[in-house]
Amino acid sequence: MPRPPLELETWGRIRRTTVKGKPTAVAYYRDSDGITRLMQRQGRTAPDAERVLIKALKKRLAPASEMLTPDSAVRELAAMWLDSKSRLAEGSIRIYKNAIEKHITPGLGAVRLSEISVPRLDRFITALTKSSGPRTATTAHVVLRGMFTLAARHGAVRPNPMSDVPAPEKAKRAARRSAPNLEVVRAMRSRFEEWDAGTEPRPADDRRRRRPRASDLLDTTDMIIGTGVRTGELLALQWDQLDLDAKLATIRRTIAQDRDGKFFVQDFTKTEAGYRELELPDHLVDMLLRRRVASYSAFVFASSVGTFRHPNNYRTSWRDALRDTAWKGTTPKSFRKTVATVLRDELGVEAAKDQLGHESERTTLKHYADQVHRGPASGLVLSKLFT
Repeated sequence: MPRPPLELETWGRIRRTTVKGKPTAVAYYRDSDGITRLMQRQGRTAPDAERVLIKALKKRLAPASEMLTPDSAVRELAAMWLDSKSRLAEGSIRIYKNAIEKHITPGLGAVRLSEISVPRLDRFITALTKSSGPRTATTAHVVLRGMFTLAARHGAVRPNPMSDVPAPEKAKRAARRSAPNLEVVRAMRSRFEEWDAGTEPRPADDRRRRRPRASDLLDTTDMIIGTGVRTGELLALQWDQLDLDAKLATIRRTIAQDRDGKFFVQDFTKTEAGYRELELPDHLVDMLLRRRVASYSAFVFASSVGTFRHPNNYRTSWRDALRDTAWKGTTPKSFRKTVATVLRDELGVEAAKDQLGHESERTTLKHYADQVHRGPASGLVLSKLFT
């Protein structure tokens, strides 16, 4: 009866010998193609030759990039999984890295893959949902599912335990703030115009010198109202994206954050649908021509030193301008909702989707275009209750 073959990608007993007067270690191993081969290595001493041989066998059968075993810790799996996501946008990498560093590593990092179980992971997700909320727990669930898919592919776990861990239940959505109507848009534009000029109403005892601000809130707000662009797309907008003669703007860049939280200009948009060509209303063309004459930077709405404007600084200026007003809490995104609502009513939901750069109409309807659920024509019927 023939001897059974070695298990795939393992080696047999190591034998010490001498070859040409040098200590040598020899062993048979079964390669990944199923063929059994001989390997030998030499060293200064017999134990040294054996150590060199074992190292060579491990490198042959389990390259460094695949050294993931049941004895590996979750923190090692997390690092390997994150390294494998090089094709993701930097913003996504930053979100996943944050989930790993803040939640997964502190909660599971030292646990070995052989110790991981469905109940253990389920308890972790449940506890994270209670402590940090469903959104944070959902991100961690996505990351863990990806991590253990990688571990299962390397044979370190079998099967993927996250397949049986349910995702956190979504939090009940709060009532959505309505999109600013035409009256509010006009009033806020007037406020921003006064703010930029430094002529906004102030308390009688405020004797600070009035001077124009470099906030550009009116022009940037007009750009959002006239195109529906995202804040990142607005601040990344450069003159080479505009054809003012044809009254067109090509949206192909955005401001993003890398995995270390640093902002940079990303040469592609948030989604594939975000790469779009938009018609410019005459009002925007006039405004952009004025800015082009006075421009000192490649960016249309540049900072005072000619670089792109930092999103956090822009939002701070926005909040400062609306403090102590009826529109406190309104954000640039609110005007994207106004654009979506107007276009949906006038041209249809597909036009609103294309203008805002959404992948699907569902996103436009669910998060942007105001939708009022109307009751039936019941006035005449219910009037009988009053007679």
